[in-house]
Amino acid sequence: YQRRVRVSAVMVNQRRLALPNPHLTEVSEDFLYHLGLTTHDNLSEMFKDIKFIVMGGSSSTMLEFAKYSRGELYLPSDRLENLCRSERYGLWKVGPILVVAHGVGAPSITILLHELFKLVHYSNATNVMFIRVGTSAGIGVEPGTIVISENALNASLRKEHRQVVLGQEISRPTILDQVLAQALLMCQNDPNIPSMLGSTLCAEDFYEGQGRLDGAFCDYTEEDKIDYLRRAYNLGCRNIEMESCAFASLCHRAGVRGAVVCVTLIDRLQSDLMSPGDVERYDALVRRPHQLVVKFIKRQLGLKIKENKSIAQASSTPAAQPVTS
Repeated sequence: YQRRVRVSAVMVNQRRLALPNPHLTEVSEDFLYHLGLTTHDNLSEMFKDIKFIVMGGSSSTMLEFAKYSRGELYLPSDRLENLCRSERYGLWKVGPILVVAHGVGAPSITILLHELFKLVHYSNATNVMFIRVGTSAGIGVEPGTIVISENALNASLRKEHRQVVLGQEISRPTILDQVLAQALLMCQNDPNIPSMLGSTLCAEDFYEGQGRLDGAFCDYTEEDKIDYLRRAYNLGCRNIEMESCAFASLCHRAGVRGAVVCVTLIDRLQSDLMSPGDVERYDALVRRPHQLVVKFIKRQLGLKIKENKSIAQASSTPAAQPVTS
């Protein structure tokens, strides 16, 4: 990609990620335990040129994202090596993109983000954007809709991430980069794929935390579930997943640009289960956020956008501008 990239405004202001933890200055070697990396590795040589960290839950899905982005960035089709030296996560480098598998839920992504922030800092990478891609349940939107999160609400329908530290509950705001969200939305111009900005409800688990009726336990009625989901809908929530509050809070706290791009698989106001038709097109739905994010990255890098059947380029839609603020 080095020969093809036009340096865009996103790369001009070279801003290195600072770590506000004073205790890190006292250690001679820092261990990124769950990535299997340390500061004695040549992290700068390995990761200094990354500009985008794209993460999702499943290792197999994110490996497919890495392969897809490699082709779209015109990079050699060499074997992709998992750079994570532990079995906890997945880590693949594709030119300026670091592709990461974060597992399921807030605890898993929280651990990973701590170590990714340190990796970015120690590698001297600058202006790195963090984008989470994934699947979600919709609230009042049709299956297959791409929802780019404007806000993240916790299970209590508040825009905050709660964490217990030293026995005390601490609440921190869940703030996502609105300029980045708008720029991502501008890259979606296929009229056959519904896309929107919306708030995301971040649940603490897959079953009771999301008001599902098909878990091993259920102490509420379907009417209770619908009432909760309608309250979330009235607050602007258009989808449900399990990582956005932790992701938004930690990215804001670290001072990095963060965005969440998910596709909906069902409308929870209608059903808890995917329809047979949506099950058949599951793989195609999963790829929708991937295609959108790669298109955004290519525009940021100044690369030519290929037309394809999934996300076709519409001449009436203005091109997204580099994210500069």
